Amino acid sequence: MSKYYFTNKYLTYNEMISDIDNLCKQIPKKIEFEKIELAKTLENRFIIALRVYPKGKKIDQPTIWIDANMHSNELIGTNAVLAHIENLIQKLIFNESKFYSVNYVFVPRICPDGAEQYFTEGKRSRSNARDSRSKIEKGTFWNRQCLVDKETKDNGYDLFKNKKRIGLMRKKTSSGIWVCDEKYPELMRRRELGDKEPFYNIFPEGMIENYDGLNIPFALNLGDNEIDLNRNFPVEWAPNYTENKSGKISLSEIESRAIADFSSKIPQIYFWLNYHSFGGVFIRPLESKDDCEMNILDRSIYQTLDKKLEEITGYPSVSGHKEFTYIPGKPLQGCLSSYAYHSLGAYCYVCELWDLPQRIGRNERPFINRYDFWSKKEWRSVYEYDRDENQGIMFGNSWKKYNHKQLGEVEISEIPTFFGINNPPQKLIHEVIQNQVPLLSLFVDIAPLPNVSVNLSKESTSNLKYAELTISNDGFLPTFVSEARSRSQGSKKIIIEVLDIKNATLIGNSIYQIDPLAGYSPIINGWINSVDIGTNLYTTKTIKIPFQTENEKSKFSAIFKVSFSHLGEYYAKFVNE
Repeated sequence: MSKYYFTNKYLTYNEMISDIDNLCKQIPKKIEFEKIELAKTLENRFIIALRVYPKGKKIDQPTIWIDANMHSNELIGTNAVLAHIENLIQKLIFNESKFYSVNYVFVPRICPDGAEQYFTEGKRSRSNARDSRSKIEKGTFWNRQCLVDKETKDNGYDLFKNKKRIGLMRKKTSSGIWVCDEKYPELMRRRELGDKEPFYNIFPEGMIENYDGLNIPFALNLGDNEIDLNRNFPVEWAPNYTENKSGKISLSEIESRAIADFSSKIPQIYFWLNYHSFGGVFIRPLESKDDCEMNILDRSIYQTLDKKLEEITGYPSVSGHKEFTYIPGKPLQGCLSSYAYHSLGAYCYVCELWDLPQRIGRNERPFINRYDFWSKKEWRSVYEYDRDENQGIMFGNSWKKYNHKQLGEVEISEIPTFFGINNPPQKLIHEVIQNQVPLLSLFVDIAPLPNVSVNLSKESTSNLKYAELTISNDGFLPTFVSEARSRSQGSKKIIIEVLDIKNATLIGNSIYQIDPLAGYSPIINGWINSVDIGTNLYTTKTIKIPFQTENEKSKFSAIFKVSFSHLGEYYAKFVNE
């Protein structure tokens, strides 16, 4: 039996909702939480967020955000988020104190419409499965649809129960760019030098819209849907539809706007994890610039986390600009990770689950090279693992002749790479997710942890008393979280207020302001961490607040409120007995 429940299969929308409800029933009664419907999609599905408040809804605390499945076919991320929820519940049941020190937001599926369409029809789309453009605006494009019924299979995957699932068409031509592998004829791969006929062109199963009888559109001609949600966020966004499907305006989609609207109202978010697949890598900002242009504090924190993430999971952690740019010189634009870091000031990583490239022997750096130049060697390795470990789901399907009204004689089959390449085979879900579960502990460990205490000063005299209020940060991150946050939202002071004074008179101000506090995170800059340099950043500050009492033996009390702009409010009560 799996250690964590949510690792046994890929979940349809209804199954996911049912499992979220079951998880909510397991949360200890003393723990407050909210199951929030962030938005309803055009196909009437809700984007669900589970928000957990270990110390209660009224207590703001540093907050972790974990989400997944903003790309419709990247299904394993949903399982990973649910596993994190279950792990947290176990920590709370057993009263592991550090997990009470932060709040949590989990969004298991950002794009429910796109995921459900693949589950039911096998229709691939980048994100949500809709398009607001007219036929004329789209030009000539493929309308994907089932033309030949597929064999139903009882192999544990819901998609294969539907005989109307959408596949591919191949057409024989001497100028084709695809070929059947000579060693494994069931494997269709890209044509290489020295290959022999027959050659094929491959197209989506379906019909061509606005067809002139001569010009066949590319298979990946962007006709299935209009927007990639991970190019639709407002930071570093650019209107470049034909290359990256960013949309006509940023946040044009229900899904991306729901995430941005909700997250922007939670200033306590200090860490954000955005699950994708596949690759086996963590990717972080910056996207458009090299690390040398990042503030030294933020860069040091990211580089420290890079090492920890790789140590825990075995996945390398890379700069998006340096190691994950698909087209050299053209950084990704409008990504959620850029929005989370630059706008909210949260440290954000994309995790590409499922380390298939490494499993077939690809270990290059920069990491993006692991996706390039898959030749017959790599594809034969993928074929063998599909045959031996994946029930032959991807390459074990026969081709059926079909007389296409527009293309003439073709053959139709399916190569469902989403269960084997884009996501691991179901039997490997448990293995892939298990090394992610310990990350929640790391994310809690890096939180800023304000602590407020108050004592009577030894300098107090007969009727002049001093309350020594000590504000400290026991956490890894500074109380302002990141320089990116200070840059986007301004540098905010810590505000101290004296409240509810009894049997004494406050002398002077009732409000004080102090600078934010550093955390114990290191600055990575050569010898600067040498012990002989000593402490040069303050994690603790103490202020003396004077009160006057009637006489030396008078008892008095006061309540102090300390407000951190991005972390919440903390209280300390002083009683002089």
